[in-house]
Amino acid sequence: MTSAPGRNSSFVRTSLLLLTSVALLTPAFAPVYQFYFAWIGLVPWLIFLAESKSQKSAFFGSWIAGTIFFTANMWWMLFISWPGMIALMIYLGLYWAAAGLIIRGAGLLQRGILPGVFAIAAVWVTFEWLRGIVITGLPWLYLAHTQTPFLPICQIADVTGAYGVSFWVAMLNALAALAWLRKKETLRAACVVGTITVLLLAYGIFRLAQTPQSLSPGPTVAVVQPNYPQRNDGSKGADIDEREDFHTLQTRSALAKEPGKIDLVVWSETMMGALNYEAREKMPGMPELYDRLSKLAAENDVALIVGGEYAGDWKPEERDGEWYIVARDRRNSAYFFDRHGKMDDSIGFRYDKIHLMPWGEYIPGKDSAHWLYWLSVQLGPKYYTDYIMQPGETLTVFHLEARDHDWRFVSPICFEDLDATLCAQMFRPSESGGKRADFMVNLTNDGWFKAGENAQHFQAAIFRSIENRAWLARSVNTGVSGFVDSDGRPSDLLTVRTEGTSVAQIMIDSRLTFFTRFGDIFAYACIAATLIMAAHAWIKHRQRRKVQ
Repeated sequence: MTSAPGRNSSFVRTSLLLLTSVALLTPAFAPVYQFYFAWIGLVPWLIFLAESKSQKSAFFGSWIAGTIFFTANMWWMLFISWPGMIALMIYLGLYWAAAGLIIRGAGLLQRGILPGVFAIAAVWVTFEWLRGIVITGLPWLYLAHTQTPFLPICQIADVTGAYGVSFWVAMLNALAALAWLRKKETLRAACVVGTITVLLLAYGIFRLAQTPQSLSPGPTVAVVQPNYPQRNDGSKGADIDEREDFHTLQTRSALAKEPGKIDLVVWSETMMGALNYEAREKMPGMPELYDRLSKLAAENDVALIVGGEYAGDWKPEERDGEWYIVARDRRNSAYFFDRHGKMDDSIGFRYDKIHLMPWGEYIPGKDSAHWLYWLSVQLGPKYYTDYIMQPGETLTVFHLEARDHDWRFVSPICFEDLDATLCAQMFRPSESGGKRADFMVNLTNDGWFKAGENAQHFQAAIFRSIENRAWLARSVNTGVSGFVDSDGRPSDLLTVRTEGTSVAQIMIDSRLTFFTRFGDIFAYACIAATLIMAAHAWIKHRQRRKVQ
């Protein structure tokens, strides 16, 4: 028996629509940067939703499309764990499925074009926000991130966060899809969306033109990029002595080329060991390492911030019949040596990473969802159960005293430069006053990953500078290291997977933004609208069932 021709053609059409969305969206992101494809990338998917015969088909078709999209753009995770990658891609695809369920179930593709455009954009932003916070979140591959080559449109992020840019991109997609489906009634909606686009561009051009008047000279910073591959057992392809020698050599070389000009040198995440006082008492080699780093800073009259670990709460523990003294409190930390070589491990000289990466720095579910913990251990690297970090509690502001200035900076570690809420808190004034910090320094180790991960990470991090109007200096093992100004312009970048040092003068932007003060207000409005639409659709569905 053969299938009906209509059923075959329907399957082919559905497949083409979903795969076309994936094919359009993928090159819009780094490292390809064809941002304009994002303006229509969701259109085939939205047409699929309109043509779906049931909620079930809309859900599963969207789930498959989302899973393929994330796999096409995050396949580099297979170098960590291919079973873990498959599980994560399937999970991430659920956000497309849930968004599709609400868009179709609430009839957003059947109502008036203009309400549909806004409603679809609100739903999309809601699920980007959820994806960024659930299980501490993965704010990766947002529609907004595609637009970094088109900086004027990105400037609204200092009010709405990146979510406002995602909303605009989703609006364009919804307008195009509804225009295709309706063929009529598009002029009014197109005029409104066009007017919003012009206003956003005008705001962006205004903010870009305003920037020079808001700047004052800041410190000169050197960022070092070592390029050590990271193995799945946690090792870095080079022992700590080799890493120290490389960073010291690069630092001395940069200082020699710019004598008396460099105020701060930045070494990337986890390049050094545990430098806290308690660890130096327990761990061989740590006191000598601390002394050498202190001497490097003091002899050259330069401040130094290095990525390392915190090892505390040392207790006896039995392993294989023998007793050891082990650290029960381990953290991912940044240590700051001032230009006199001082680092006393107190508040102001150490920052402990607060936003830990799920499955990277801790395993979710150990206490609350044991099945998830057990599954993660089975799918993850062998060292998983031993690699559990504790989060920090303090939003440390470092003080860089140089050239008769006291510059203040914060140092989000690794994927914390994707956490818009946390970075805004780092700058948010406690009282009515200026920003808590003048600029950001990000320490990252992307050495586990290959292909486009480095570029995608950097593309997303650009928004933290726009949102908070603050320069960003990045020191990243394997790259991308360099600088981003307060408008989101990258400069002095080091090529991915190369060694080197980049030096630039940071500028201080005095503007205190709406987003820094109030955070995700725009996203919350989208969430509220989505909840109302979903509740209304559910009530209508229940009423129809009662009538039947």
